[in-house]
Amino acid sequence: MNQIILKRAINFFLFATALTIIATFITYLINPDVNEVLEGIGNRSSEPLNNSSGLHKVWAFIVNNGFAVPLQMFILALIPIQFLYVLNIMTTAFLPGILFGVALRIDFGKGFGMIISSIPHYIFEIFAFCMLAAILFELNRAVRIKVKKLFKKSEEDVAFSHQLLKTVSIYASFVLPIIILAAFLETYIADIIFSLFQ
Repeated sequence: MNQIILKRAINFFLFATALTIIATFITYLINPDVNEVLEGIGNRSSEPLNNSSGLHKVWAFIVNNGFAVPLQMFILALIPIQFLYVLNIMTTAFLPGILFGVALRIDFGKGFGMIISSIPHYIFEIFAFCMLAAILFELNRAVRIKVKKLFKKSEEDVAFSHQLLKTVSIYASFVLPIIILAAFLETYIADIIFSLFQ
C-alpha cells in the first residue's frame, strides 16, 4: 500500500471522526426523545448482532463489517459518481455520534464511559472502512475514465483489471484483518473498559 492511499485513508478517517463528534454535539444539544432514537437505531441493527454473544457476536460483526459493508461500498464504487461509496462510512460514523449524544443526556458519567470504551474498536473499524474507501477512490476513478472514453476521446487511460486486483489485494491484506481485530475489540475489550466507569 502506497503513501497516497494511506494519506487518503487518513483524510477519510478525519472526516468520519468529525461527523461523529458533530452528531454527538447536535444530539446532545437538541435533546431528542430518547425512546424514539433508540428504537430507530435498534431497528437498523441487524438481528444476528442483537441476539449473539462471545465468538458468535465476533463472527456476526465480521460478516456485517467485513463482508456486507465492503460489498456495498464496492458496488457503489462501480457507479461512475465520485465519493458515493463514502455514504457507508458517513452512516457508520454518524450513528455512534447519535448514540453518544443520547447516552450523555441520560447519564453524563456513563455516557462518557461508553464513549471511552468505544474508542478502540471505533478507530480500527472506521479506519478499515476508510482504507477501503481510499482504494475504491482509484477503482471508481478507473470506472469514470472508462465511461468518459465511451462518449469522448481521452488520452487518459487506467487498467480497470489492475485497479480491481489492487482493491482485492488491499482488502484481503489490510482491511479484513483490521475489521476482524475491531470485532474482537468491540465484543470483549469495550465491555471491560466500560466496566471501569461503573
